[in-house]
Amino acid sequence: MARPMTKALEDTPKVLVVDDTKANLVAFSRVLSKLDVTVETASSGTEALSAILRHEFAAILMDVQMPEMDGYETAALIRDHTDGRPVPIIFVTAGDRSEANEFQGYESGAIDYLFKPVSDTLLLSKVRVLADLYRHRRELADAAAALQRANGQLTGLLQAAAEGIFGLSPTGIIDFVNPAACRLIGASPAELIGKAWLSFASEELRKRIGSNFETSELRNQVLRNKLYRNTQTHFVTNEGEKLPVGFSLSAVYGGSETATGYVLVFTDISDQLQAQELLRHSAEHDDLTGLANRRVYRRRLEQWTSEQRSSDSRFALLYLDLDRFKPINDQFGHKVGDVLLKNLAWRMSKALRADDLLARVGGDEFVALVRHVAEPSVAQQIAEKLRDAIEQPIVVDGLELECGVSIGVALFPDHGLDADALVRNADAAMYKAKESRDHAIVMVDAAIMKLAEEDGDA
Repeated sequence: MARPMTKALEDTPKVLVVDDTKANLVAFSRVLSKLDVTVETASSGTEALSAILRHEFAAILMDVQMPEMDGYETAALIRDHTDGRPVPIIFVTAGDRSEANEFQGYESGAIDYLFKPVSDTLLLSKVRVLADLYRHRRELADAAAALQRANGQLTGLLQAAAEGIFGLSPTGIIDFVNPAACRLIGASPAELIGKAWLSFASEELRKRIGSNFETSELRNQVLRNKLYRNTQTHFVTNEGEKLPVGFSLSAVYGGSETATGYVLVFTDISDQLQAQELLRHSAEHDDLTGLANRRVYRRRLEQWTSEQRSSDSRFALLYLDLDRFKPINDQFGHKVGDVLLKNLAWRMSKALRADDLLARVGGDEFVALVRHVAEPSVAQQIAEKLRDAIEQPIVVDGLELECGVSIGVALFPDHGLDADALVRNADAAMYKAKESRDHAIVMVDAAIMKLAEEDGDA
């Protein structure tokens, strides 16, 4: 018979371990027993989803490779079933650490990876941090509930809050502001008190919820659900500037069944948006050269083939592999090699047009997608411009360095009607160029297409 759960046990952070191998579940549970956490286990994605519906977890350790439903699918379903509630997932995998796998994991909701065999110290460190964060979130939630009950201490606490806070009358008129609200809006208390809070809302927000607070759907939603939350919009400051904010609006009842007012809490999310943009840029660009990465190039290639399949338009895929770069990198070091690559990337970018895309897809491999190629000669000319840009000497730390390049050129739809065929044929043409002593640029022809198809079948 299960013993009654005490308040202390209820407050203990829970950690869910998901693995289809019983020995792994036992091993992880034994290691995590050193922490003040409660460990739940699941041997499949289905069991994990069932556990998520019954418990709130501080962290989930998820095996990637599981039968029926792998870790990526399970993580995506967990994210969809938690209504935005953060559930930190750490993938545990014995696979190789490839960029594609990591992106798939992060897109499905993971925050980190652990690679088998997992270090006990590393595992404990990561789970301890997540358990502490969980405790902090619970403490903040408890503090927020206490604030509503402790009306006598409310004013002092609101004055110290970092978030902007408006106290509103039943009609939506500001009757209290804290220092953070004045700072964020750029106005004094006298300039804010007595005004309708919607006068600081963006035009888009007013159009969506209405300009009259008393009759707005926003007010009705707050009364029905006790809380309205908007994670990203903007307010207008006293100087007319846009302030990116997230805000929540809740009703104050004061012991009666009728709302006696409202509390609006808003936060400047400028740093958050900037961090999101930096993450997005980092996920789509090569860290060294700033060029698009393989993920972006592949997405653009599939988009172009899909869009232009029903038209007469032609575009070109140029696969470039630098010659003599590895000896330079080996002889003079990675620092010189990195500077050389950045200079070559800049030169190649200048050789292309605004609608074209240049991506770095490997250490010394690049791909150019060239749009609006009316004739094969246009692709040939652009390939020659890229070759000339690369072959010009570059001086790095007093060293005059020279690189060559082998370029394979494939045209859509002449040399393939889908992305895979174009890549395969352009890659084969590039290797043909690398083998040739006379031609640095090779256009795909029937022989190359046949050879590439045979290699693909093999």
